[in-house]
Parts: sequence; C-alpha cells; structure tokens
Amino acid sequence: MNLENRPIVPLVLFLLGGALGLGLWQVSRFPGFAPYGDGAEPVAGRLSGQGDGAALSDRDPAGATMPDLSQAYLESLAEELSRPGAWENEALLTFSGPGQLAEFVSRAASFGLGATRPHSQANTIRVSFDSLAQLHDALVAKSGERPAVSANFSVGIPGLPALPEAGGTGEVPFGDDLLPSLGIDVDADRSGWGAGVLVAVIDSGVSPHPSFREGQVTRVDLTDGQGDFHGHGTAMASLVAGSQSGAEGVAPGADILDIRIAGSDGVSDSFLLAEGIHTAMERGAAVINISMGTPGDAAPVAAAVAEAVKRGITVVAAVGNDRAGIKIWPAAYPGVISVSGVDAKGNLASFSNSGYPTIAAPSVGIPSAYQEKGNALLATGNGTSQATALVSGAAAAFHARGIHAGTALVENARPGAAGKQEIGAGILFVPGASGSRRR
Repeated sequence: MNLENRPIVPLVLFLLGGALGLGLWQVSRFPGFAPYGDGAEPVAGRLSGQGDGAALSDRDPAGATMPDLSQAYLESLAEELSRPGAWENEALLTFSGPGQLAEFVSRAASFGLGATRPHSQANTIRVSFDSLAQLHDALVAKSGERPAVSANFSVGIPGLPALPEAGGTGEVPFGDDLLPSLGIDVDADRSGWGAGVLVAVIDSGVSPHPSFREGQVTRVDLTDGQGDFHGHGTAMASLVAGSQSGAEGVAPGADILDIRIAGSDGVSDSFLLAEGIHTAMERGAAVINISMGTPGDAAPVAAAVAEAVKRGITVVAAVGNDRAGIKIWPAAYPGVISVSGVDAKGNLASFSNSGYPTIAAPSVGIPSAYQEKGNALLATGNGTSQATALVSGAAAAFHARGIHAGTALVENARPGAAGKQEIGAGILFVPGASGSRRR
C-alpha cells in the first residue's frame, strides 16, 4: 500500500519516568545498552588478557635488564579501554595516514584481531580482540609511530530515569501548544522555513512517513542493515522538518540527511557516531542533529565534532535524561549547541540533565511522527532528544534566512523558570521570517 494513503494510527506514549520497554521509543537502557554484534558488553572493569601471563620481554638480546616499557604500555591500554561505558575487548585506532593504517590492517589478522573498514578520511578503524595482549603485541610488533588508541563507548538513545531523586520538577506536557510556545504562528505558511538547508539526523534511521514530502529525506545506512528501524530517528526528523498535522516540525522546508548508526534496538557506538559526523560533513550538512548520547569521551568523536564546528556546521546535541548536573557526550564538547529540556511551565524537565547547556527547549508531551514495525504512526513522547530536534529545526530556519544559527538561538531565547545551569540562555524561541530577534 502506498504510504501516503495509509491510515495514520495515533500512538500516545506516556513516559512518566518509569522503566520503559523496547516497544516504546524512549528506551530506558542508558548507559547499560544491550550489546551490538556478537555479544560484546559495556564494562567498567579489567579487560580480558590484562595480567594473565602474556609473554612480554623485558630483557635485551644480551641479557641486560631493560625498563619494562611493554608492561607500562599494556597498563596504559588497560586503563584507556576499561573506562566506564566502553565495549569490552574493542578499541578505536586512529593512524596518522592511510599508509600506516593499511600496513596495520594487513597484519592485524595474524595477531587474532578483527578490524572494520576505516571511515571517511579519519584513518580510524575499530578492532576487536580476545585478549589485551593480542592488541598490545600487534601495536608494538613494528617500530615507529603508534596509532592513537581510544575506548569504543556505547552510544544510544537517552532513556528516562526509573527512580527520579533529584533535578528538575517539570512534568506539564506541551501537546498542541508546542509550536505556539516557540513563537510560531501555526496558521502561517512555513513551507519555506529551512529551504535549501540540509540537516543531518544521526540516529536510528528515518522511515518513510507522510510527514515528509517526496524527495525530502536522503538515506545513508552505516549499520549494514541491522534489523527494523527504531522509531526514534523518524520522530526526530519530523520535529526538525515534518509537515503533517500532528507531526509538524519547525522547518518544513529543510531537507533531511538520514544517517543511520543504530539498529532496531537503538544502540550504536563511538565508531559509528564519528563516522556519521564525517558523513554529514562530506554530504554538505549545515546542521547536525545528535539526539543520542554516550557516557564516554572518545577521541575520534571529539575530533569529528571539532572539525565540524571548525567548518561552521551547527552541531546540536542532547544533554541527556539522567537528572544529572553534567552533560553527556557529544553535548559536552566545545562548540556544540547543547540542549536541556523544559516542560510547558518553563521548569527544567524532571528527567533532564543540566550542566550549563547552551539552550533549553520543550521536552515533555511532544507530538511527532513515529514508526513501529513499518507502520506510520503519530506519537507523544518526552526527552531531551525531542528538545534537541526542535533546536535543530530552528537552526535550519535561521540558516535559511542567512542568519548565524548559534547566535540567533541564544539572542532569541526567552526566559524560563530555571537558571543558567539548567536552561542556559533560556528557552527556544523562533521569531517570524521578518526578523531574527525575539520581540
């Protein structure tokens, strides 16, 4: 059946802070995500092979005692790769050039390592190993410059805390008042808002949905087709640029670059997140929306974000839903527009992180498009994910007007009931097409 002719079934997801199942699109699995691949698990302890009797020479051929540099390097690897939230027995290796990368890949299998393709121009690969000694031996087998080594962290859709104990109090939903609360006249013609602007949505994939006009969404799948689409990415894209009643976005005229980095469980990793950011840059995105997060600072992601910011791309990311006073990554990186969530009364949402975000936006009772098992749906959900997508839509609208998005977002923010630590410059406000400053 042609999707445009299919009935749209309302799907109302009341997310009131309880533990959520996989059937709902705000999955409560952060930061302990389910494994991807063949059973790897995020760990915070020792890696396999650490201190397990691996043979590491500490003597030169003449028998003289030498400093135990191999042991020191092994210990430094163990410290880096055992960071909280990292996938067990995996590492990200970044080389100084393609030649060094190719040489390492050519011998990786002989040491029992698995290696993925490098992504983009970053010269970064993801390797897996059975023991840390295998990785160590492969890295030291040839003299010369070694690659930079980083943990590969779990990345996923921020869930909602099951037992709120601190943080904001906001629980009043926006519902049909969402767009008016942003200063948007719902009866005005906004078809040109965001026109000519490409917004990359790095998420779980955007499914076909009547909220998107024909040709509006360009799809890039970096997951190699890992199962059905999780509905989260579809929801985020609709909040950026949807046009259907009940799933209207801020900038319907913008185009969406759907970069899928998560499978049907909404789970990804630092490698794919970095690759997604590089893909967005290569495809010409002016705005990058990241309504996902990770507890770990991975060097390849930091480098990708820094490059995007250097190029003048507006990178927007969620602060997280852990009721914590800090931002998750990549929202915590310099230059990122970090977004917290508020309710309809202007209070910090009961689930939202804080930590001096750039700005806050609606995050409670937010209507959007959604999909489940191939069905086009309408949904209502909560989360800083939604707040982030709304800010990305506003950024696209400003870009289309020739206005610097980062500056306009801050200048036009309206006051809220919380302070700068909770909502930064204030709450998202988008003036009409005639100007860039809140009236």
